[in-house]
Amino acid sequence: MKALDVRIRKVRKGDIDRIIDIERSWHHLSHWSIDSYYRLLNDDSFTSSFVAEMENENGRPNIVGFVIFHIAADVSEIYNIAVESSHARSGVGHHLMAAAIHESSRRKASKVVLEVRKSNNPAINFYLKFNFRIAGERKNYYSNPVEDAYVMELEVSD
Repeated sequence: MKALDVRIRKVRKGDIDRIIDIERSWHHLSHWSIDSYYRLLNDDSFTSSFVAEMENENGRPNIVGFVIFHIAADVSEIYNIAVESSHARSGVGHHLMAAAIHESSRRKASKVVLEVRKSNNPAINFYLKFNFRIAGERKNYYSNPVEDAYVMELEVSD
């Protein structure tokens, strides 16, 4: 199925189990507790989250990716973005990132920031395609395994 068949929508509480399934399928992502997801998703004033849906073989919508980000003052921070492995590199991630950037701009953020493992070249290249730039580093930012992170940022305008 093509990524053009993707529908982006706001996350609902009933989506959390599916989001966790996708998140846990990638070893390099930060694994959050269920409580953390519920806490974030209940705070509409700051946290924005979207899922990407595609129809499954039965014609029912199936969540294939998500992005969770936080907007405070004029900064939007992307916490997590992931796509189900069977849909990786199909354009779903592009749709999710574009939606997060658009929503950040709409809500008057002047920049979008994120952290990424220094060894995660596919993700770094993905962000560079959106014109993110490396703005700094965080030593020992990640655990399991311990690794430094790049801080990447994108200037946005409405």
